[in-house]
Amino acid sequence: MKAARSWVLCGGWLWGLSAASPLQAQELPAPPQAPVPGQMGDAWITTRIRAALVPLQRDGNADVRVTTTEGIVTLEGAVDSRITYDQVVELAGRVKGVRGVDAQALQTGAIAPHP
Repeated sequence: MKAARSWVLCGGWLWGLSAASPLQAQELPAPPQAPVPGQMGDAWITTRIRAALVPLQRDGNADVRVTTTEGIVTLEGAVDSRITYDQVVELAGRVKGVRGVDAQALQTGAIAPHP
């Protein structure tokens, strides 16, 4: 008896949906773009570069922020020397999927100590 009542309620609910005015067709949002095979996503690239920079930042030789847009890496912040600057740019460029490195905002000179 209980199962029959559930089917009657379910049938009434479905009839109510079909009797309602039809919904206007809505355009579905585009699915997220899957990376092309062989290409790495921007978040993956950024994470890999940040991980590679940990020793330099931990030692106080660099304070670098990393962002990636469509495979182009942007480095901002400061490094203690030109050698460290070159090392940071090289580390970023070696990560798989990087199409270019923009280090214009990366300054060479004194680094403020972390609090």
